[in-house]
Amino acid sequence: MTQENTAPPADNRRRPGRRPGSRSGDWEAKRRRILDVAADVFFVRGYERGTTKEIAERAGMSQPTIYHYVGSKEVLMSEIARQVDRDFTAALDEALGVPADPATQLRRVIDAFVRSLAINQRTFAVYWKEFRSLPKDVGREVSGHERDFVVRVEEVVRRAQDEGVLPAGHPTRVVSEGILGMMSWMHWWYKPDEFDADQVSSAFCDLIGLPAASE
Repeated sequence: MTQENTAPPADNRRRPGRRPGSRSGDWEAKRRRILDVAADVFFVRGYERGTTKEIAERAGMSQPTIYHYVGSKEVLMSEIARQVDRDFTAALDEALGVPADPATQLRRVIDAFVRSLAINQRTFAVYWKEFRSLPKDVGREVSGHERDFVVRVEEVVRRAQDEGVLPAGHPTRVVSEGILGMMSWMHWWYKPDEFDADQVSSAFCDLIGLPAASE
């Protein structure tokens, strides 16, 4: 893994994403801006060829500012993965936060996943494209959360199968992974100037035979 030599001495660095006292909205906005720009650079150039210098230039910041708000290139990649983890977990939490019948819950899961991916398309794409570039401990961390995510979706799918909303003759894991895979590959082809998230979500729900959303 290529390492850059532009970082300040280790004993002068702050922990990634930390600051003295409470975080402000401006702090979080700048940090998210850096991660989004880093994702753009890694998406176009790849992790190995992308540099903090280019990230800083595109973000309109200095390299020391990049290190202050997030950290080294390795930390940037790690925080992109963790941000994807947080974004999609939050989307799932919201979708499942209100009790409902399985058809409604599954529709909410698809809506939430599609909307989150539409907003975070580049970070999601880089997460998948550059997963092997992650430090092993970070890879294990986000993989564990991903498994938890799948288990929660499987439970909704299982209930939908039990109630006849989805075919019961297929393994729940297969059906769940099929639905998640269908949505995940959206990062490759989705173009917001051609389709909006609602159109995509509606198409996915129709494809798996979910009943129309109740008014």
